[in-house]
Amino acid sequence: MRPEVIDRPRALPVDLTAALSASGVVGTWSWSAQPDRCILDAGAADVLAGDHAIAGLPVPFERAKARVHPDDLPKLSRHFKRLRRSGGLFVAEYRTVSATGRVRRILDRGRLVRSEAGTVLHGHGIIIDVTEGDLDLGAFSERPDPATILDTAAAHALACRESIDHLDNSELRLLVDVLLLSLGQQIAALSRGQARGSARGLGRGH
Repeated sequence: MRPEVIDRPRALPVDLTAALSASGVVGTWSWSAQPDRCILDAGAADVLAGDHAIAGLPVPFERAKARVHPDDLPKLSRHFKRLRRSGGLFVAEYRTVSATGRVRRILDRGRLVRSEAGTVLHGHGIIIDVTEGDLDLGAFSERPDPATILDTAAAHALACRESIDHLDNSELRLLVDVLLLSLGQQIAALSRGQARGSARGLGRGH
């Protein structure tokens, strides 16, 4: 999904690109097993790789994650490699560092899809900037309810978006993009709420 190139057959009640930005949605990624390459949209390429030029191009995982904080990259890489074998829901929280030293906290959620034969073929995900919160960088796992529900809904929406990409129907693409936007907003809000709750708990412990 590239918000800046979504076809718009009619005037929209909201500016989708602005809404995506305001909700913290940075961009999206896809991954293909053959060859083992990632494709980032413009927003994800800027934040994760630090290079607009690779947007839309198949690149190795290490290239796609060039701006991930060096302390977080090994664990992220191991987590992704495990899912490349098993498939399923991908959830990761990590930091990125820009060329100017700006640190962002990223919530990365998607799904790696298996064929009927059990082979992991491809994956898709969404990148959300939750810098305002204080994330648990060790939490590379599924969340309990209600976050698990949102994770599952987002995974189905991503799969739906992939299927619709094969159709020449800009209206359906837009509807799914709006759904992804809303899910991204809910996920980001939940993460920030959990971070604030953790901070209050720590405060009471002192």
